[in-house]
Amino acid sequence: MQMMRFSAMSDLSPILIEEKLALRRVVRRARVALPRRERQRAEQRVACFAARFLKRGKRIGGYLASGSELNIELLLSKALQRGAHIFLPVIPDHGRRLWFSLLGKPDLWYLHPRYPLIEYAGAVLRAERLDVLFVPLLAVDNDGYRLGQGGGFYDTSLARAGGHRPLLVGVGFDCQKVSHVPREPWDVQLDYLVTESGLTHFPVHSR
Repeated sequence: MQMMRFSAMSDLSPILIEEKLALRRVVRRARVALPRRERQRAEQRVACFAARFLKRGKRIGGYLASGSELNIELLLSKALQRGAHIFLPVIPDHGRRLWFSLLGKPDLWYLHPRYPLIEYAGAVLRAERLDVLFVPLLAVDNDGYRLGQGGGFYDTSLARAGGHRPLLVGVGFDCQKVSHVPREPWDVQLDYLVTESGLTHFPVHSR
């Protein structure tokens, strides 16, 4: 049933598509405009606020920042120091369901052939095998719903995870918070959001 819902993603109403495009433009401009020193301070604070999730033996999904996304290298480094296992997203050759690759030997980095992204070629697993997943975003609203880049990779991966999905922690800057994000039936609510101002927990939202 979830896959049938995703097949309709290309049939969104023009109004909803324009709302998302407009919101992406506004938030992306605000994020790009952040001064370097402010970004670095935010990265440090996010790593501190997220420390509660970085436990020994936990399988933690992260990401490598692209463009103006908040860089979580400090967070991932802290997780490794605490004995957690780090997994990074791998875009599939077909479809939109992500794999997550175990970070290990330093000689396994490569450039994705279709996207301007660096990936890691370690042992892979699906999102439902992770304990915690730090999720990048463009915007996030007061109920914990995120707006991504538009590729649908995280939405598809988390929908397929069903009731076994990991704890979802959105990561971003305060300037990416908005009152409402346009939603679709397949959108998944975050459990937490971490920004430079702290950690926010989202109670389960009933539509």
